[in-house]
Amino acid sequence: MPVRGTEGSAGIDLFVPNDQESIVLNPGESAFIPAGIKARVPHGYALVAMNKSGIAAKKSLMVGACVIDEDYTGEIHIDLKNVGTESQGINPGDKITQVLCLPVNYVTVEEASSEDEMFGDLVTERGAGGFGSTGTK
Repeated sequence: MPVRGTEGSAGIDLFVPNDQESIVLNPGESAFIPAGIKARVPHGYALVAMNKSGIAAKKSLMVGACVIDEDYTGEIHIDLKNVGTESQGINPGDKITQVLCLPVNYVTVEEASSEDEMFGDLVTERGAGGFGSTGTK
């Protein structure tokens, strides 16, 4: 059963079901782990799978495909990737991820024929700078 680790935890922890077999993820490998649950996501929301800090830091297991849409009705699976240098065992009962139920803004996607049409007279301090353009300290 999914649970919050504490009353103040933002995420709801998901576990490997007790009827699943143990697996080993070697460095660079990934696996879709069934969570053994389905969820009815409220309209206007999505469940977003996030890394558990302890799992990510101690086992180097990171969550891949993260979004569970409100209109998905199947079993939730978690895409885990071993980004570390050591093989990691994943066993029944292990915490594997946490999900947050986040609001979704269903914006309308529109095509612009030019950057001028898209941005017009919008001027920002950052502009098109990315990937560290605001500094590291």
